[in-house]
Amino acid sequence: MEHFSVKTFKQQLSAKKISLAFQGIFSQDVLALIGKSLRNTPESRVIAKRLFAIVIEMAQNIHHYSAEKQYSEKDGRDIGVGIVAVAEDDQHYVITSGNCIDKHEVPPLIERANYINGLDADKLKAFYREQRKMPQREGKPGANLGFIDMVRKSGNPIEINIKDYDETRSFFILSVRVNKEL
Repeated sequence: MEHFSVKTFKQQLSAKKISLAFQGIFSQDVLALIGKSLRNTPESRVIAKRLFAIVIEMAQNIHHYSAEKQYSEKDGRDIGVGIVAVAEDDQHYVITSGNCIDKHEVPPLIERANYINGLDADKLKAFYREQRKMPQREGKPGANLGFIDMVRKSGNPIEINIKDYDETRSFFILSVRVNKEL
């Protein structure tokens, strides 16, 4: 049996400048701990708030929409499972999440991301206002504003990558860059 090396894992995290990584059930307790960790971001409070908002949005997406669920004793229900990581390079923080989704959900997600990424700031703001007025989608929590919020808060497009997972599911990877300088 191959053993997991914490030392190797730490070295990989350091090499990729990953300051935060969590994989598992995205409960309210986990979100609170992530928020506390992000408040220690060395850049400005504005950057820390943006990072926190985007990480929370990604975590909520996993919480609600992941096709992989685990039962939470504390919450008394199934909660989405996924991964979120925060890395950095010289000019950006890069927030990335991943979770399983049903394959039939892939085309509309890609279409929505491409549409949102193609909007300028004014059109994005107008689209945000328009979406807020829309009735909630049947069987879907939230106001369908997540991608819009991430683009508005980061000032950068969202990046989507889809990988095959199994016969019925894909692995959905979402990345957002946040500039270190305002």
